[in-house]
Amino acid sequence: MRRPRFGGRVDCDLLARNLQCPDDRRAEVIEYVREKYGRDAVAQIITFGTLGAKSAVRDVARALGLSYGDGDRLAKMIPNELNMTLAKALRQSPELKQAYETEPATRELIDLAFVLEDLARNASVHAAGVVIGDQPLVHLLPLKQDDDGAIVTQYAMNPVGDLGLLKMDFLGLKTLSVIRNTGELVRLTKGIRIPIDDLPLDDAKTYDLLNKGNTVGMFQLESGGMRDLCRKFELSSLEHITALIALYRPGPMELIPDFIRRRHGELKIEYEHPLLEPICRETYGIMVYQEQVMQAAQVLAGYTLGAADLLRRAMGKKKAEEMASQREVFVKGCAKLNNISPPKAHAAAYAIVAYQTAYLKANYPIEFMCALMTNDMSNTDKLGVLLNEARALNIEVLPPDVNEGQVHFAPTPEGKAVRFGLAAIKGVGEVAVQSILKARTESGPFKSLADLCERVDTRTVNRKILEALIKCGACDCLGETRATLYAVIDRTLARAASVAADRQRGQSSLFGALEENASTTFEPMARLPEWPHSQLLAAEKELLGFYVTGHPLTPYVPLLEKYALANTTGVAQIANRHATRVGGLITAVQQGISRKSNKPYAMATLEDMAGALTLLLMNDNYDKYRELVVPGKAVMVVGEVNNGDDKPKIFPQEIMPLEEAPRRYTKQVHLRLHTAHLTSEHFESVRQITAAHPGKCPLFLCLMRPTGEIVFIDTHEKFSVAPSLQLQQAVDEKFGEETYYAKVDASLPERSVARWERKNGESS
Repeated sequence: MRRPRFGGRVDCDLLARNLQCPDDRRAEVIEYVREKYGRDAVAQIITFGTLGAKSAVRDVARALGLSYGDGDRLAKMIPNELNMTLAKALRQSPELKQAYETEPATRELIDLAFVLEDLARNASVHAAGVVIGDQPLVHLLPLKQDDDGAIVTQYAMNPVGDLGLLKMDFLGLKTLSVIRNTGELVRLTKGIRIPIDDLPLDDAKTYDLLNKGNTVGMFQLESGGMRDLCRKFELSSLEHITALIALYRPGPMELIPDFIRRRHGELKIEYEHPLLEPICRETYGIMVYQEQVMQAAQVLAGYTLGAADLLRRAMGKKKAEEMASQREVFVKGCAKLNNISPPKAHAAAYAIVAYQTAYLKANYPIEFMCALMTNDMSNTDKLGVLLNEARALNIEVLPPDVNEGQVHFAPTPEGKAVRFGLAAIKGVGEVAVQSILKARTESGPFKSLADLCERVDTRTVNRKILEALIKCGACDCLGETRATLYAVIDRTLARAASVAADRQRGQSSLFGALEENASTTFEPMARLPEWPHSQLLAAEKELLGFYVTGHPLTPYVPLLEKYALANTTGVAQIANRHATRVGGLITAVQQGISRKSNKPYAMATLEDMAGALTLLLMNDNYDKYRELVVPGKAVMVVGEVNNGDDKPKIFPQEIMPLEEAPRRYTKQVHLRLHTAHLTSEHFESVRQITAAHPGKCPLFLCLMRPTGEIVFIDTHEKFSVAPSLQLQQAVDEKFGEETYYAKVDASLPERSVARWERKNGESS
């Protein structure tokens, strides 16, 4: 199977194709190919891990007998940037350069690392690559066996291509599993078979969802930037989705503003050359796809399609030397071409999958969210995002339930909510869940903990499993408090083991024929008061990864909504090194000693209703605020955002208890009173409430007349108040909700100047 991409005299790259399949069936596809073409003609492709700058430093340090801390210290001086080399690191990192110049051991280490950098460190199997031959591959290239006995090439991807063999990338795509599982859930719950490969491509609900930017869970469209782009573009066809997917990547991304303006008629559509009009008409005069590059090279420079494909590959794979070899040929006939996206065929295929996910979310949101949550049930961060999205869609997510739950997330029998999957509980595997479902299917819902234990296989549903089921609320349907059920686990399991042993020996109980009914009864248990609410929530967090029946921050939601200027997920959209104000709950704290300064520091996780981020306290801030940064403490943080890493961090400038935020950031308190119902007793109530909450914040009475006018009364300073949640509750309880209004100070401290900036300023 060795053949060129195009007929003709040009020796093109050999055929290379991508095939995407559901991630849980990729192994089946590879096995099918082995059976189809012969096991000796199919092999997976080897890949070599190389020594990067950081790993070279660490490996050399270990070989020289240095401590882990010494190697780690130097490795951390190397910037976290793509394609970073030791040479670039020495230029960019003053710390590393100083260590190299002043420490003989460091100079020796890095000089040795220079020799090893980019050498192969280990071999593994390529995540997707498979090569297929028209004869046994042993005749064409060297092979090896992996640990499982499968054939693997000893040549990497590019050398395999140079031999002229057919390369296939079998990519496991989770989204295809989500689409399939959504369709299956719809079939089971609604009796509808979705024609997923023949959907109407003009569905109004789908485009409405896309244009609102509600794209969480949609293939290729769920990033923050893409959501914003969908809102701006006003999608109305599959071609629009195709173009956006092609443009939203480094390089072509800079063309997006002009593309949108041309789409809306705000910018004149112009073509660089008249011959480009038929090629670029569908993309508003902008060259978007690789096919357009090939056509342009053909009509402008006289390339054949085969030669144009060489140019396309060089541009697509960023092969500088091949681009240089094409320069002389290309310059003779056409102008500069750059910022080219992937092939239109790839973008269109992605757009179809994106549209399918959008259609399912718009028309079958409950089933779609179930499939998404099942797909990511081991990723608590992503699962938290999906739970928030479900709430935004007014879809209730119910806690796990041994009498209603399935292995995975599933619609409730009424089809109006999502039921948490039993296998998503930490420590509860699918084997135990299948035992529970088998017993429930055979004999109906469980009536008590004793009934459950006597009907399941207690070798799989053991004490540890029962503890997890009870603590997360999955046994609440049995009618007892979690504290009560937890207290009788051992007694119940012992009773169940005894009953099971009797059954196995064929013995009858004292009641003979009433054995079956007797086995499901149990001596009355002492009903214990329920655990404290905080303990219930802590157990849910531990076992489910987040809170289901409540949240410790629920009482603070009014304060967060009013006084926080961003939530934890919104921080990622804030420019690097800009300040913000965010509130939440400290859920974890890690302390250590800085190797650089030999001073203590703390890394804390701050969680709110939307997600979580990291706080990093060092130097003076560590000493000043460490007593506030403890697990379970609700705080408000003002600090500088660092979005340089994968997850956003905040370097705090000020931390305070969350309940102090109203006192700190309220500029004025307004009481909105309707004059149609005002009496002297109302003013007396205002006086009593303000007297109970004295402070320094000005109080304004906003008298709202029936005709719509508002009269503001600036009260005497003796009526100034101390803003707080308690004051708001007292006012709203007396006069009704929305009476209390706080004018909030949204200003932020100026960006702090880094030490190196101050030094540069002084030297200049």
